[in-house]
Amino acid sequence: MDHLWTDILRFIETLVSPDWGSLIALLPLALAGLIGLYLVWILIRFSRAGPTRRGPRRVTPATPAGIHMPGPSWAPILGSIGTAFLLFGLVYEGLLLGVGVLFLLLALLYWGREAMREYDHAEPAAHQLAPVAHPGPPPGVHMPGPSWRPLLASIAMAVLFYGLVFGGALLVVGFLMLIVSLVGWLIDARRESRDVEVGDRLGHLPPATAPGFPRPTLAVFIVLLVGGLVLQTGLLPPRSAVGGGGEPGASGSPSPSGQPASPSPGGSVVTGDVEISAFNIAFESKDVTAPAGRAFTIHFVNKDPGVPHNVDIKDTGGGDVFLGEIFNGVADRLYEVPALAAGTYPYVCTVHPNMTGTITAQ
Repeated sequence: MDHLWTDILRFIETLVSPDWGSLIALLPLALAGLIGLYLVWILIRFSRAGPTRRGPRRVTPATPAGIHMPGPSWAPILGSIGTAFLLFGLVYEGLLLGVGVLFLLLALLYWGREAMREYDHAEPAAHQLAPVAHPGPPPGVHMPGPSWRPLLASIAMAVLFYGLVFGGALLVVGFLMLIVSLVGWLIDARRESRDVEVGDRLGHLPPATAPGFPRPTLAVFIVLLVGGLVLQTGLLPPRSAVGGGGEPGASGSPSPSGQPASPSPGGSVVTGDVEISAFNIAFESKDVTAPAGRAFTIHFVNKDPGVPHNVDIKDTGGGDVFLGEIFNGVADRLYEVPALAAGTYPYVCTVHPNMTGTITAQ
């Protein structure tokens, strides 16, 4: 009876305080199971949909007159593969990022060339079609004219999303580009509204003019993007201005790990058993050594201005052994880490998983 009661209590304990790390690790399997059930449900519905033929044989679909249907193409699949490589590259960086950009660029160029060839093939037939006079919108309905603003806003959103990944200046640049796009869009909408009001008084709308190529806005975008990339890569301001370019050992005596200690914001020298620093969205200290079997300290220096970083030490199963405080640079923290058994532990930045390193306890 005691064993039975103990087993019941253990089962209830797993329900009350489950192992969240194990449950999170099972999420991909749960999603795969749901997708599999959905596909089975689709197959069952398809099998019960009734006959799939009309008449004694299959009817070949006929395209309506004047409609051109594009043929099959591998370009969407190639573009999807390039996008997948690009997304993996944004996480792991390195060669994979360059491969993703190159593959996606080639796929889009192939897609564009294929579309141009198909248009050139269909263009003579299009000229033979009888002209269709569209009656226009119903009375009282105004249709907006063509505009470059959606494309400009899309470019700004793309830069903004890259800023959400890499942080720093790119995030600010994407936000400014989006503001420029939306303000320009609002100005165009107000101008169009005034033209409609004039048309209501005169009885007809002013003649619509095709929008010109947005050279001034694109020039502003290029200036902002180039400036953001220069700041993001650390070319300006010089590294010494943010605490990354001084001579080794000039800011303090060497720490036990063999690296120079960095001054804290208050001016005093902070030392730790282990020295780790981050700059340009990467750990400068990829492999460090810590004492095994006793508690130790990590002096972590965040050299990226306004970018949040921390040190998250993992075990072999991916669970958190130590989770350091997240803080913005330029600043430093002295982490107090509990004792680690002898072995090798990976560490990452919680905010930027592409930042990785290894700490060896010995």
